[in-house]
Parts: sequence; structure tokens; C-alpha cells
Amino acid sequence: MGSSAHVGFVAFFSLLATTCNAQSLFTVATFSNLPSGVIQGSDGNFYGTAGSGGTGTCNDVFGPASCGMVFKLTPEGVQSTLYSFQPGPDSGNSFPSPNALIQGTDGNFYGTTLRGGTGCTYGCGTIFKVTPAGSGSILYTFDQTHGAAPTGSLVEGTDGNFYGITSSGGTGTNCTGGCGTIFKITPQGALTSLYSFNLTDAATPGSLILGADGNLYGTAASGGPGGYCPSEDPALILKGCGIVFKITPAGALTTVYEFEGMSDGLGPGGLIQAKDGSFYGIASSPNDVTEGSIFQLTSAGVLTTVVVFNGANGAYPNTLVQAGDGDLYGTASGEGGVLENGVVTIKSVGGTLFKILPPGTVQTLYNFCEFGCPEPNYISASSLILGSDGNLYGITSGGGTNNAGILFRYDLISPTAPAIAASGGVVNGASFLPGIGAGSWITISGINLAAKPDSWTVVDGVLPIMIDGVSVLVGGQPAYVEYVSPTQINALAPDIPAGAVPVTVTTATGTSQPVNAQLSAESPAFFLWGTYAVATHQDFSLAVKNGTFPGTTTVPAAPGDVIILWATGLGPTSPAAPAGMVTPSTTTTYNTANTVSVTVGTETATVYGAALAPAYAGLYQIAIQIPASLANGDYPVVATINGTSSPSTTMITVQQ
Repeated sequence: MGSSAHVGFVAFFSLLATTCNAQSLFTVATFSNLPSGVIQGSDGNFYGTAGSGGTGTCNDVFGPASCGMVFKLTPEGVQSTLYSFQPGPDSGNSFPSPNALIQGTDGNFYGTTLRGGTGCTYGCGTIFKVTPAGSGSILYTFDQTHGAAPTGSLVEGTDGNFYGITSSGGTGTNCTGGCGTIFKITPQGALTSLYSFNLTDAATPGSLILGADGNLYGTAASGGPGGYCPSEDPALILKGCGIVFKITPAGALTTVYEFEGMSDGLGPGGLIQAKDGSFYGIASSPNDVTEGSIFQLTSAGVLTTVVVFNGANGAYPNTLVQAGDGDLYGTASGEGGVLENGVVTIKSVGGTLFKILPPGTVQTLYNFCEFGCPEPNYISASSLILGSDGNLYGITSGGGTNNAGILFRYDLISPTAPAIAASGGVVNGASFLPGIGAGSWITISGINLAAKPDSWTVVDGVLPIMIDGVSVLVGGQPAYVEYVSPTQINALAPDIPAGAVPVTVTTATGTSQPVNAQLSAESPAFFLWGTYAVATHQDFSLAVKNGTFPGTTTVPAAPGDVIILWATGLGPTSPAAPAGMVTPSTTTTYNTANTVSVTVGTETATVYGAALAPAYAGLYQIAIQIPASLANGDYPVVATINGTSSPSTTMITVQQ
């Protein structure tokens, strides 16, 4: 066990409750180019896109201007250009207008452009990839039939492919230029059209998310099976008020809820799924009766209006996010919410940052102002995310030194309290992927997790549940803590029932907000040297290609060799191993209770045994024979137990 990074193993009109301003909102950076959105990368830096800036010069009816860029921004506010969109393939005959990014599990950034590429007057849009090093490429160019004007961010599915929407285009004939599409694209750029809207089902899709059940959920701003919307706009009356839909990865679409344009609103968007499994989203108001609302929707299609905005409590919500405390936060872009001499007025278009309190009251946390403000004029937050430190980050659509917006931080967490990263903060301690196992190694990442690095001291085989005052609870039960540092903890999960479990870290400065992890009885994973499985020969010499470790001569496994693979997450043993202790060094062998099978490439390896390693904790040895038929090369090595397999991305070298 090492200690370096990634080592180790519902409501009606509601009035303003309270108003806070200034002291908890901080400017991280001021932009020169209006950004389209921001995400936080796995490295802790922020990444986003802007429709202008960069080194490329594009030209259309508006004249020459910069094509736009992908930017990188450190938490300290240092901004750099990661990639500049260029005229030609990136942009076609127009400015590409990039949408928000997503970072794939492969570490690369993926996104879409509203315009650019070939087809359509100014281009139908593209799908692009940018590596962390700044190398960019176009994966796909839309052609109207397959969709046009992609919007929102891509979503990575459980299959590793990306899913997205186009707001127009497709094969639907009841809309001029198409009613919009849902598509799938592989990381290599092979696109499949999953669904084309045709107005009678819906039109103009605007958001897409991955549901907890592995299906995709989204909104469409108009259309629907009812085909009628009580609106002042004659065109909308004929089109319908919009829907929330579900679509399987295979393309089967169902309507979860159809808006009626009455008290439920119309034109839904901004969909998220909360920890309680419900969906929350934003709806516009029919005939400007009110100024937007937030709804809750169950998977069975039962809708409840949570908050109705009336100007005094903000207007026109545009984003929603759930924080670690389980509460919903959001931004509203429209008029209302400016505090002057202790009185909330309704004359600004600055917008608000708000929190929703049970049973649906709105607490205004910050008032964005267009004029007459004691602090800089930040106009309307247009995106909001939860940072890895548990605080809120967002961008404004104007204001700041260059009147091009800012990146702001709103503190929800004490600067010294521990915070587990909201995304990827609890992972398998061998594969570093989501999904943990009972009695297996886990890795926790975040900030303020400990005052300094330290490792456990095991006395008389008893595993400690605390190091330097740092402790971890998994599903309410203590974990055994092996290593702590300010940004990482390695621990052995307790043997508890499977399910979604909260994970918290407690230090002298407080207890972190819980982060849920999915725990299974088995979560097999091999420990890694880079992408290669930790493997030894029977004499415990390293079974890895020579050159893996500079200065150390190593011999890879040969066809027919018997080797030992080192893993975690193989589940219960027979007999049961003593809880909270290292595995005893006795004549007893703690074999896995269920049979382990192993494949190397496409070949099945002979497994001689799988058991806990004596004198260690949570560490399994699997003895296998490399299939004699294998030629020299690198092969995926996969262990399967009780129907659950280890990641197929782990490799082993076979060399005669």
C-alpha cells in the first residue's frame, strides 16, 4: 500500500425568505470573451468554451472575427487557451458557436458546435474532441438529415458512447427544417441517429441527461401528443407545450409527462435528477401570468410545482443543481430580486442566485445587478455547477472588467472543512473507477481531508479506524483508514449490505457533506501499474514487460506460465475472514466464497485459486495459468465473480 496519488489499494407563490449578498460570492476570473459554459475537470481546473477569442479568424455575413476557443482556468483564476477553432473544417462558412463541454472517462473533452461544418446556410454544426494537451479534431459534421444545430452538452452513457440532441434537423416533416433529433456517437466518431422528432411526439429538444437507471431523459420545448397549447402565440397553440421524455440507449422513446400550459407551465428545460430519484426542471409561464417555475417529476410521470417565481422572489430561472447538502440551488436571469435599502424591488434584469428550501420557499443568496450596485455589475448567471470542493461555481452573461462575464464562486462549505469531490470522489481503490465493494479498498479524493500525509500503524493485526483524528464512515459504519493526506484517503470499506451508501470524512475541522457511492458485494479490480495489472511470478518477481520500472529488470509472463494477479473486491470468503483484522498468517486459506474466472484476451485462463493474501487486508491473490495459445502482445485481463467483472481496460503483457 503506497501513499502517492491514486495509490492504494412542492409549493405555490413563495416570498423571499432571506437575502444574502456579497460576502459569500467571490470573483475567480474575469472573461474577455463571453463563455458558453464551464465544467470542472478531473484535474481540478475549470474548462469551458467561448464563441469568440482564440487564434482562428472566421468570416460570414457579420464579417471577420475570431472563431472561438476552448479555455482552461485554474482555481486561482489563471486562464489559458486550450484550443482555438479554425476556419474551414471547424467552422465552415460561419462562426462555430461551441456549446458546453463534457469530460469523458478517457480524460478527453467532447462538445458540439451550434453552427459550422458543412451543410445548412451557416453549417449544421459539429461534434469535436479536444485532448487535455490541446489537440483538437472534428468527430462528426451534421448534414440536416442526421440533425442540425446541436445544443446543450453531450452525455456519456454507461456504454462509453456519447449521446446528444439537435434542436432542428432530422427526418421529421412537420417542422420546417426538421423537429430535432437524439443521436449517439462513439469516441471514434461513428454516429447513429436514435430518434427524429416529428412534432406530434415533440419538437425542439433542449436538454438531455443520463438517468440513474441507465436510460436517457430530456425535455422538448414544444410539441407533444396532445398537440395543443393555450398560448397567446398562434404557432405554439398548434405545436403543443412540450414534454419530458425517456429514451433507451437503443432509441425507444416514451413520454414521461406532457405539459398542458396551465398551472404546470410550458416549454420545459434544465432537467436534473436528484438523489431522491425525482427529476427537477424549469418551466416557462403561460401568457406571462408568472415568471417561470420549478417542477418535480417522478419517473411515473407525477408532476408537482415546487416554486413559482413572481418577481419578488426572482424571475425566469435558467439553471438548477443539487449540492452535497441535498438542497437545490439555481440561478434566475430575469427581472427582480435587487435589494435596495433593505427592500426587494422588481426593476432590475440582473437576476438572482437562489436556494430552494422545503416546502418550496426561495432563499435569495445573491442579487446580480445591471446598474446601481455597490459591487461590480455582474449580469445574470447563465450556468451553475457544483465544484469538487462542495461550493457553487458559475458564469455570468455580462459584467466584470470587460463586460464579458465572470467565473464566480459561492461558498457553501467552510474553507477548512473536509469536502469529498462530488464527481469521482469515491472510487474503487484499485481501478479508480466508480463502484465499490464491501470489504474492498476504496480511494476518496477531495480537499481538507487531513492536515498532513500519514499512514496507518497496525498493532496486533487490528486495523485502525482513525489516523491523526481523520475517520471515514461508509453507509454509517467505520471504514479502516490506511492512508490520509489533504487530498486523498485510502481505506478499506466495511462489510455492509449492497446499495447506495453515503460516504463521509470527519476531521478536527468538521464532517464533510455525504457523497453517495454504489456498493456491491463484489467489485473486482486488479491493482495497477499504469494500465497494467499488478502480477508476479510464483517467486513473487514482477511479471511485467521490461522497462516498466527504470533501473529494474523485469520478465513478463510467458504462454503457459503460472502467475499471481493481485486484486481487491472479490467479496466474501470461506471461511469468513475476521473483520477489522489483517488476514491471519495461519494454515487456514480464506478462499473466495464464489468461483473466480479469468480471461486473457479472448482466451479463458486456468484458475488454480483465489484467496486473501496472508498478513494483508482486503488484498486477494488469483493464481492463473497464461493460455499457451497466446502470441506475444498486450491483452486485456478480466476477472469475473458472481456475474460481476473487473474493468476490461486492464492489460497484461504476454511474451515468450
